[in-house]
Amino acid sequence: MMLYRFVDEQKAEGFPVGRICEIAGVSTSAYYDSKQHRDGRPTATELRERLLVNEIRQIHTTSKGTYGSPRVTVELCTRGRVVNHKRVERLMRIHDIVGHTPKKWTVTTIPSATHRIPDLVNRDFVPDGLDVTWAGDITYIRTW
Repeated sequence: MMLYRFVDEQKAEGFPVGRICEIAGVSTSAYYDSKQHRDGRPTATELRERLLVNEIRQIHTTSKGTYGSPRVTVELCTRGRVVNHKRVERLMRIHDIVGHTPKKWTVTTIPSATHRIPDLVNRDFVPDGLDVTWAGDITYIRTW
């Protein structure tokens, strides 16, 4: 931070910034970046990024939280924004915007009106003794 103040002082005296930064051992881009942040104003890049994040949030909310980075990127392109998918992924990761895929509900048992299995237990699920009533359970396991 002291180096940047030194560069400011020398610049005020009329010396070229590039030469002063070279002598101080800092890059000119780092000097200008720190100067902008010292002023307390957001940079133009930060402002554009904030607008992009707001638009990403709007798209994500409109899709009820289901859109991930690929669909958000496509939606931004259809709105006329030129944006790289890697940038959208990075911004969504930084701001914790995550697409959610709702689980598909699958019907596993479709009762047929013509083919009825008789109820041999007569809904008596508490048998009188051991080895009287046998029952089984089928659980649907979703596979690819």
